[in-house]
Amino acid sequence: MVERGATVLSVKRRLLFSVGANMARAAISLIAGLLVARGLGPSDYGNLAYLLGSFWAIRALLDMGSGSAFYTFIAQRHRGRLYYLVYFGWLGFQFVFSTALVIQLLPQSLVDRFWLGQSRDLVVLALLATFLQNQVWQTVVQIHEAARMTVRIQVSGLLIISTHVILVSAMLLGDWLSVRSVLSAIIVEYLVAAAWLSGALRRGVVRNADDGGAASVGGVVSEYLAYCRPMMIIAVFTFCYEITDRWLLQRFGGSSQQGFYQVAAQLSTISLLATSSVLNILWKEVAEACARGDNARVIVLHQKATRFLMLLASGVSCFLAPWAENLVVALLGDAYHAGWPVLFLMLFYPVHQTMGQINGTLFMATGRTHSYMKVTVSGLVVSVPVSYLLIGPTDGVWVSGMGLGALGLALKMVCLNILFVNIQSWMICRQYLAAFRWYYQLLPIVTLLSVGYGSMFTVRVLAPGLAAGMDKSELFFGMLGSGFLYAFIFVTLLIYAPSVVGLRKDEMAPVIEKVKHGVRDILRKLK
Repeated sequence: MVERGATVLSVKRRLLFSVGANMARAAISLIAGLLVARGLGPSDYGNLAYLLGSFWAIRALLDMGSGSAFYTFIAQRHRGRLYYLVYFGWLGFQFVFSTALVIQLLPQSLVDRFWLGQSRDLVVLALLATFLQNQVWQTVVQIHEAARMTVRIQVSGLLIISTHVILVSAMLLGDWLSVRSVLSAIIVEYLVAAAWLSGALRRGVVRNADDGGAASVGGVVSEYLAYCRPMMIIAVFTFCYEITDRWLLQRFGGSSQQGFYQVAAQLSTISLLATSSVLNILWKEVAEACARGDNARVIVLHQKATRFLMLLASGVSCFLAPWAENLVVALLGDAYHAGWPVLFLMLFYPVHQTMGQINGTLFMATGRTHSYMKVTVSGLVVSVPVSYLLIGPTDGVWVSGMGLGALGLALKMVCLNILFVNIQSWMICRQYLAAFRWYYQLLPIVTLLSVGYGSMFTVRVLAPGLAAGMDKSELFFGMLGSGFLYAFIFVTLLIYAPSVVGLRKDEMAPVIEKVKHGVRDILRKLK
């Protein structure tokens, strides 16, 4: 009992620190992204986004679910060095193969067609940046989280992104900000960080790992293959899906449309702060519960995380959505004004993306990769033709599209995400014999969006000087006043009418009691 209590306390502490660190890192990352977007302009920023996005897709193809397998295995219990060595060897192969492919094996004509005129050396820089930022750094994060070293890895992440802001600011001041310089900065930052932490990981986590029942390299490889076999299918379809979306938008919309979409996607991630903070922690706890056969704890963790995190994502998105046009102009300038409807739509994408990430975490952490593969591949197969219809040219040779550019891609992302994430949730509820309650998805959005618009209009009526809100100062004070009113109504609903925002009173009662005790303690200390 004491051990379980200590574990719960450890989870809470790690969760609170992770949320705080992620909020700080996301804020700094957003500043860096806005500086880069404003400094490069929509066209060059779109080229940067396309280069990084294309290698993200290639990374997913080469990874084939091995990263998820690695984290699930080391999260379940201590593993022997073979688990680490096999995975590190696989990472090395991915790097060597992809580098040789880009530098030597692909003909120039294919490079021009695929990356649409980007120079080969710039493509190589994008490859190095994405490999270090995603595969290498993500592995470092996973090992730390599996060892419950959340504080250390979160502090390291903050140092990296803070360094990035300093470098980008220096580039802007020195008037040498470019796609090449941004990629070079990413490479240096993550290379130094990974090298700095690797020594401690080798001395600590990996050295103290036990054999975990693995007798040979063949046994470890077989376990990885058993986990990854369904994921290999997902990897192929994910690659096609990601490349199709990015290429269609770059080819038929142009680099500026790519820039509009990337800015909208980046700003919308504000709503994912809480979710991204807890996913690795949730993965660890679900994997352990599944290994113990504690299915009741698995579904409780899933349902609580889904309801509360979706409510938080809805709260942020519904507050920001009415200010979409003002945010784009004030933060990025008139060059990005045409992209504000894309931001408005994309602000709602994180709401169900939260749900999808929690669902994916449960599927991966419990090893149900085959079920996850079925619904994911179905969504990816449907997504590709829908992308063409929305983005493709209106005068297509075989099939005409709607030519909506970034707006079309945003529309597809939001609608298909809602559909297939709900299919995932229904499958999970059926597996664990739990009720599938869909209303907690709709109620928060409708209620809070109404509150968001009401708060904005109230502030503008009381302060007519903020009617335009395109200036930075107008935006700040307008959103500040609206935010106070929005937060007051939000908290009031949570306390007195939680069902209106998709929660049950019995779920909110313990939270309210803890808050009351906290306030009493603070007042007692002040006296």
